[in-house]
Amino acid sequence: MKFFRRGALIFLACFLTAAAMTAVSGFFSADGNHRACAQKYPNISGRVLFENALLVVQRFSFPPGQWEGVHSHPPNQIFIHLKGGRWTIRYGRRVKTAYWPTASFGWHGAVTLKEDHESKNSGTTPIDLMWVTFKLGCGQARLGGKQASRPGAGSE
Repeated sequence: MKFFRRGALIFLACFLTAAAMTAVSGFFSADGNHRACAQKYPNISGRVLFENALLVVQRFSFPPGQWEGVHSHPPNQIFIHLKGGRWTIRYGRRVKTAYWPTASFGWHGAVTLKEDHESKNSGTTPIDLMWVTFKLGCGQARLGGKQASRPGAGSE
């Protein structure tokens, strides 16, 4: 129960942040295609939980041993581990494995396909992940950004 309250608070904080950003910038999707900002994986399908002109919230389940496939990330994302686990993350030849506990979260910046990025559930149980993507800036060219990660944890 405590986990779901924390998740609800995180979601509410994300929504209020997006609302504040919109009030300041008057932002609406540049191309009118709201799905352009959604996270996409070649090997994993997800579902949209919520979407409006400000943000899109998606949920993905990663079975044990499954690679996502090489993909990009739009800028301005927050990830939340609804059910954590062990990830192997690859950027080109750099590979890192780390454990992300349930209810852990972080910020993710833009990643281009040139960065050759993908991740794998290297644990023995499914990982459930929520992405909150702020649409501010996602209509612009995806520049190679990096995310901030929690001390002692891997990156997405």
